[in-house]
Amino acid sequence: MVACAQSAESPLTTATPQLPTNIENQAPAEASPPEETTNETEWSTVQIFTGRESETTPPFHISGTEWRVIWTADIQYPEYAVFDILVYPQDKPGMLTKRVSYSEGTSGDTVYIYDGGCDYYLKVIAANLSNWAMTVEDYAEQKFTSPFRITKINYKGMNYPNYEGVDYSDNEGASLRIVESDEYVEIKNLSDSPQNIAGWRLKNLTKGGPAFIFPTSLPCSCEWYGNFEDCIKNCYPSRPCVIEPHESIRVYTGEARYESGGFCFYYFPGNIWNNEIPDVAALYNRKGQEVSRKSYIIPTKNSLASSD
Repeated sequence: MVACAQSAESPLTTATPQLPTNIENQAPAEASPPEETTNETEWSTVQIFTGRESETTPPFHISGTEWRVIWTADIQYPEYAVFDILVYPQDKPGMLTKRVSYSEGTSGDTVYIYDGGCDYYLKVIAANLSNWAMTVEDYAEQKFTSPFRITKINYKGMNYPNYEGVDYSDNEGASLRIVESDEYVEIKNLSDSPQNIAGWRLKNLTKGGPAFIFPTSLPCSCEWYGNFEDCIKNCYPSRPCVIEPHESIRVYTGEARYESGGFCFYYFPGNIWNNEIPDVAALYNRKGQEVSRKSYIIPTKNSLASSD
C-alpha cells in the first residue's frame, strides 16, 4: 500500500502502472484523539507579502502583544536601493507604529514589534529592487495545539531530465510527469507517547490545495523490506497510522519513501511548494481544526552569493 493522494483539481486516468488509490475518500481510523493541549505560545504565520515596487498591503490581524516582520530583498545595486516598511494600525492610519529602513549591506532582517490586539497594514516604499518579500508572524496564545508540529518544508526539489520513471496521462491522453518529486513536508510527534494521525489533513494554505489525508493504516512495501519474511513481519496485519514519540515522518510530492513513513501525494505537474514565492503549509486534525502551520524563507541572490 502506498499512501498517496491525487489532487481533486486535476482528475486523471492512469497508464500502467496505476496510480495509488485516492485517500481523500478513506475513513479516519477509529482511535483515541492525540494528546491535545491548550494555552501554549508559538510563532504563527499571519500573512506573506511579496512585490517589486512600492505598495500598501491589505490589513491583517495581530492577536498577541508581540509580533515580527521577516523581510528579504533582492538588491542588485545597494547604493541606489530604497526599501522602507511603515507599520500602521488600521483604525489609526495616521499613527505610525514602527518604521523599518534598509541600510546598505543588508538583504534581510527580522523586526520585532511589541504592540497588537488589532488590525495593521504595511506601507512599503521600494525602488531599484528586483523583488522583496515579507512574512508577518504573531507570537500569541494558541487556542488549540497538538503534539504534531510541521517542522520543515523542503520546497525546492530536484528535477531529473533523464529520470526513467512512470508517466501518467490526463483525461485527454496528454502525457504528464511529476516534477520535484523529492519535495516534502516534515511532521514531528513532540509528545512522549505514540499518536494516531489517521484522518488528519496536510494542505498548501497559500494555493488552497492540494490536500493530503493520512490513511487509516501505515503504508507498506515489500520491496522496501527486501525479503518475504520481513515483509510479513512489518506489513501484516496492517498497522495503525501512528507516529512514535519524538519521531518524524515526511509527506513527499510524488514518490513514497518508506524510510520516512511512505507518505506522498501526486499533484500534476508537481512542484507543490513554490520556489519563487513562499507558501504556507497547514496541518488540520480530524475535526478540521488547524493545529500547526509553517512557511519558509527563500534566500535572495545576494544572500546566496555572500554565503559562498
